[in-house]
Amino acid sequence: MTDQTPDTTDTHSCIQCGAQVENLPTAIEYEGQDVHVFNPVVCRSCLLSICKTHSVECANCGGKIPPYTQVGVLKADNGERQYVHMTVACTTVGSAFHGYLGKGHLGDFVQVEAC
Repeated sequence: MTDQTPDTTDTHSCIQCGAQVENLPTAIEYEGQDVHVFNPVVCRSCLLSICKTHSVECANCGGKIPPYTQVGVLKADNGERQYVHMTVACTTVGSAFHGYLGKGHLGDFVQVEAC
């Protein structure tokens, strides 16, 4: 039997700049929202830069939706996708699709059956 206890002395390198990341998840506040990222490993300054570069606009409130967060997905009339925050205030639009917004792309999303 092997010891499965994680090594708390492990350090990781930021995938963007190579800086040492001591604590995971990397956590920042961006546009009033808490962003916590375990994977990929990024330092705080790179995560802030990623949020500035890859955030999308919420189709309901107009606020920023940072990457590495859950989103509601709407189908726009022109075939494009629109995104909404996964909050009580913004999901009132009746979004039936939910997914994960990554760095510059939408990951897999699923249709949620309406009640």
